[in-house]
Amino acid sequence: MQDKEFDRLLKITRLRVSAEERVQIKSDFEQVIAYFDEISSLEADGEPAYHPVEIPGRLREDKVKPFADSESLKKRAKTSNGYIVGPKL
Repeated sequence: MQDKEFDRLLKITRLRVSAEERVQIKSDFEQVIAYFDEISSLEADGEPAYHPVEIPGRLREDKVKPFADSESLKKRAKTSNGYIVGPKL
């Protein structure tokens, strides 16, 4: 990483660092960039493996259960077209 690029990065992030911190941070950035370059150079053939380990589905069947005291709730709450209206978010 060139000094000009590093200075721009510090300006964008609004970081103020000492000379010692500058050397360490620049070194860290160079290591991160080198790591990403290494990752970019890898060849990935075939389908992407989003989940290399099979995760069993734990879905349940949805069952509609009427609320036991819905009439009482409808009398106390604001409704619209038979639905209870909640607060605006």
